[in-house]
Amino acid sequence: MLLTSCDNLLDKIIPSKKDKRDKTLAFFGDSLTIGTGGSRPMGAWVGDVFTERPVFSDGINGQVALSIAIRQGGVPLTLSVAGGKFNGAKPVAVTKINNEFLSTPLNGNVYSRTGTLAGVRCTITRKFVPDLGDHYTVEPLAQSDTAASTETPVDVEIPDDSVFELDDAVKMRTATQILWYGRNDIGQGKPQEGILSAIKSSVDYIAEPRRYLVLGVLPAITESKGSAGYAKLTAFNDELALLYRDKYVPMTPPTESEMNDIGFTPTAGDLEDIQKGIFPSRMRPANKSDEIHLNDSGYRIIANRVAQKIRDLKY
Repeated sequence: MLLTSCDNLLDKIIPSKKDKRDKTLAFFGDSLTIGTGGSRPMGAWVGDVFTERPVFSDGINGQVALSIAIRQGGVPLTLSVAGGKFNGAKPVAVTKINNEFLSTPLNGNVYSRTGTLAGVRCTITRKFVPDLGDHYTVEPLAQSDTAASTETPVDVEIPDDSVFELDDAVKMRTATQILWYGRNDIGQGKPQEGILSAIKSSVDYIAEPRRYLVLGVLPAITESKGSAGYAKLTAFNDELALLYRDKYVPMTPPTESEMNDIGFTPTAGDLEDIQKGIFPSRMRPANKSDEIHLNDSGYRIIANRVAQKIRDLKY
């Protein structure tokens, strides 16, 4: 009884240490990150496990690792504009950009991000113009909701190759980050060094003490054992595993235990796919022309692996 009383007294004198770390789970990647082929972003499945934690998801279909790393903040975004300065509060055309980080060959969607350019808060927007291609503009943000007009003059020079600091990138530096890069680089035959460099830059950008996971490249349904694609991809994933060790999340086929956890009963055909080293076809989209993505069952397998790593690493 005396020991219990002393323990309670100590708890009052020395309160338990609260975890003050940023609880956000930030997912950066391409179409796999946003859950193409399924019903929701992959991060949403992870969020179901950690219901008390905010989830941020930033993915664009068809993008390569460098563009993702720019959105994440690991590689600086630099640009030049027509006239070399802001034109009041009107949009100004971007005449040079080190990477079309909001572009994709797969759609003409309008994408925008907020940030700071030459000390001015503004928005950068990508629009696709038929027959002309992508068009980028930057536009100052209204200084306040009570401003008399959004046309308040902004007469600030923008030197060539100025850095545009992205708000989301800065805000997410302290988050636990889940990086899923490289599927489109591999598919387009781009040098693997570019993927490794993009991942390293992104990891280096994360605030200390860094909390992050690096996901392997998911094999396409055609990249089964014995194919040149499987050999190339497996060698690359092995390199990622060696570099990032316990922070690496593999893209190996689901195990029996993993399938049981989500209530998935494999057919003979599924087991045959698994023996080939790939996610089974029933964990892929119904649209069989899509050889890359997963459906909800497949994304749940990946999400559970990510969630387990977050627990194991005490993120």
